[in-house]
Amino acid sequence: MIPKIKIKAKKLLLWSQKYTRIDMFYLATSSFWSTTSFGFTTLFSIALTFTFANFLPVETYGLYKYILSLAGALAFLTFSGMNTAVTQAVANGHDGILPYALKFQLKWNLLFMVVSGLMAGYYYTHANHVLAISLLILALTFPFISALNTYGAFLIGKKDFKRSSLWSVLTSAIYNLVMIGGIIFLKNIVLLVLVYSLANLLPQIYFYFRTIALYKPVTRNPQEERALLKYGAHLSFMNIFSNLSQYVDKIVVFHFLGAIQLAIYGLALAIPERIRGYIKTYGSIILPKLSSKTVSDIRLVFYRRTFQSIILGSLISLGYIMIAPIVFKIFLPKYIESIRYSQVISLSFIFTGLGSYMGSVFQSQKMLRTLYISSVTAHISRVTSFILFGYLWGIWGVIYASLLVYVLGTFLNILLWELELRKYKSSISDE
Repeated sequence: MIPKIKIKAKKLLLWSQKYTRIDMFYLATSSFWSTTSFGFTTLFSIALTFTFANFLPVETYGLYKYILSLAGALAFLTFSGMNTAVTQAVANGHDGILPYALKFQLKWNLLFMVVSGLMAGYYYTHANHVLAISLLILALTFPFISALNTYGAFLIGKKDFKRSSLWSVLTSAIYNLVMIGGIIFLKNIVLLVLVYSLANLLPQIYFYFRTIALYKPVTRNPQEERALLKYGAHLSFMNIFSNLSQYVDKIVVFHFLGAIQLAIYGLALAIPERIRGYIKTYGSIILPKLSSKTVSDIRLVFYRRTFQSIILGSLISLGYIMIAPIVFKIFLPKYIESIRYSQVISLSFIFTGLGSYMGSVFQSQKMLRTLYISSVTAHISRVTSFILFGYLWGIWGVIYASLLVYVLGTFLNILLWELELRKYKSSISDE
């Protein structure tokens, strides 16, 4: 019975390729595992969000979100571009890069440890012991978490989507179940930050060494290591603004409106952020495929993929807008005020898949200049507009700023693609 279903499914995928002009078999087999992973991790995440919303006071949850946002904003001090560089290198056959990537990241990430420690000292001298101890815990654990998770980038580069997804589910299960227990029984912010750190760190240690044991990536290639560092350094520099823009909205809401409003805003973001994260996984899935193609290959389908991404994102957004009130009323009754914020935030889905696709195109072809312009422009605009709009209009200002940056970023990426295409055509004609 099952073999017959597989045969029919394969025929259906091959038939659909005539209309989508996408390698549907590759997309289905690879995205099956990412979709399965997303399904399970979303269930765990919903359970954790429900626990936060119903077992913690609103102000406590808001302060917890602020602490994690501070640490997240400082993540630009880690070598955060290494994962994409590792995926790209492994997709081109350089498996031995993983141990070297970890070793380098651990050295570089000491910078995060030092700066976070100094911030912890600052808060301690100002008698804010909760923030001080929490930041010290994160200073000691986050650099290792950030480096060890590179095993996931390695697995994606190997196109081992099944193992990557299964381990992602297990990691998420451990983290969410441990956190749920911590919220119910501890209710102390410092202890929750400690639980958060250990629940993230310990699975990363285990699965990193499992990856090493399975693939034994030990072959050294000094030339590829230099290329990895160069490419990873460029991506990490670009991620400075990405990390800041990812968390500055929460910091702005906390400082202008307080912990309670941050909790309301954080719950409004909770489900949309999960969906955005899933949409972005398609960028990781197609990166190995795009890395083996040329600009000439990609230009034939670029605008078709652009249109497909917008249509898919619009449908996801519409679906979420319809079900959001039901979800909040059943699972998050203390945060009914978050519904309207969450619905408007979901309009970002229209641009999320498109941005992920364009970013993967630029990364796969190592278009560093284009990546710099796209990333730096988008994130500087995001940070400045968050601060200005947040000051003027509070939560709504932050949301409108986010949507505006998505729209402008889309047009900028299309312009950059056209400029790259013109440069490519010019180089071909010169030959």
